[in-house]
Amino acid sequence: MKHWVVFVVAFVAPAWRPASAQAWNSIGHMAVAKLAYDRLSDGQKTKLFAMLRSHPHFDKFLAAGRPDEISEVEWVIVRTSVWPDWVRPRSKGKKKDPRGAEVTRYHRSEDHYVNIPLIDPKDADSFAGKTLVDPDLTNILDALKQRSNEVRTKTMADVDKAVAVCWIFHLVGDIHQPLHNVAYFSREFRKGDMGGNLFGVRAAGQPVRLHSYWDNLLGDDPNYADDSAEHQARIYREALAMAARLRTRQLTDAEQGLLDKNTTIASWSQESYELAKTVGYAKADGTPLPGIWVPFNGKVPDKAPDAGADYVKTARATAEVRIVLAGHRLAERMKTLLAK
Repeated sequence: MKHWVVFVVAFVAPAWRPASAQAWNSIGHMAVAKLAYDRLSDGQKTKLFAMLRSHPHFDKFLAAGRPDEISEVEWVIVRTSVWPDWVRPRSKGKKKDPRGAEVTRYHRSEDHYVNIPLIDPKDADSFAGKTLVDPDLTNILDALKQRSNEVRTKTMADVDKAVAVCWIFHLVGDIHQPLHNVAYFSREFRKGDMGGNLFGVRAAGQPVRLHSYWDNLLGDDPNYADDSAEHQARIYREALAMAARLRTRQLTDAEQGLLDKNTTIASWSQESYELAKTVGYAKADGTPLPGIWVPFNGKVPDKAPDAGADYVKTARATAEVRIVLAGHRLAERMKTLLAK
């Protein structure tokens, strides 16, 4: 029985916020974007590219470093999906981000996730009647709705529409990462685990934060802050290879049913939440995944509990399906928005 965690409906403000959490790394995000890109018509691609030409970082990031064998239209559109992570502040201690406020002003940390509480049933009584997530705190559902409205609003400035497109490409990927739709609470995680950012395990023999493990399931990009043309071209090609492999993956009837049934932003989030509950925080036999609390700036110890080989296999298969579904849904959303 995999539904081992209680879903608490009451939303309350957490003491911790995953300000630096990402969903999928750059390779995963661009794979989603490439799958969506290939489902657009040539006219839709041209219209989208024309819209992105007004982006404030078109030359500085979107179009920068393009390899000769990749068309500018494809390169720019696919890279929109990683721009919201590129604008994250890169300050360390007293060192300021060398790119300046002109870049980081676009960063919106709370837009990347939603905290839906998962409470370990053995500790349910200690959380009874307590609020855990502030209902007024913005989240990924609000952000996706708002950015979609900005694209379809005729009076919106072109530059703002271009920025909104980047957020849509990115957040559709984010919302399909199960751990971006959950906050786990237990006796060990009384203030929540920041979507797995404070939850330490060993997976495939390596100590890792649960959130980071899911981000990197389908590709390794250890330094997302490497802006060199060589690095950007390498991870782009890896994303293309991943998309090519996943494009041939046949969806089961149940997975196809999700595409047909769940067409709203809220339903995508609920899908991810259920997977966090049944796969992300559960072992293959349905028992709770053991983890150890790790300070945000601390190192996951070697003694962290082992997730097991079956967990690794199931998590990877789940991530592949989420990437495929995200690609389908992103394409359909953009078709609708471009038509308006």
